[in-house]
Amino acid sequence: MTFDDPRSTFNGVLRFMDVNGNRISNADGPEAWYTDPYGRNARTEPFPGSIRQWIAQIDNTGRPGHGPIIGRQRNYGGAGVHAPN
Repeated sequence: MTFDDPRSTFNGVLRFMDVNGNRISNADGPEAWYTDPYGRNARTEPFPGSIRQWIAQIDNTGRPGHGPIIGRQRNYGGAGVHAPN
């Protein structure tokens, strides 16, 4: 039986975000920067089509960089939900 067969128990609805290894070394830096929609070409000044992004003025070097796992316990499935969804 294939994964997308309606009789399959696989529904592909496990979704979560694992925040880990975030290091910020920006104690003296800007509080915001601007990037293109893909998060590239960062600059401290806005430019056409840029998106403003906030960043903390901290330096967390030497601290554990592990963060939360968000959504692992949530059920995103439902009747009739099968991959790809």
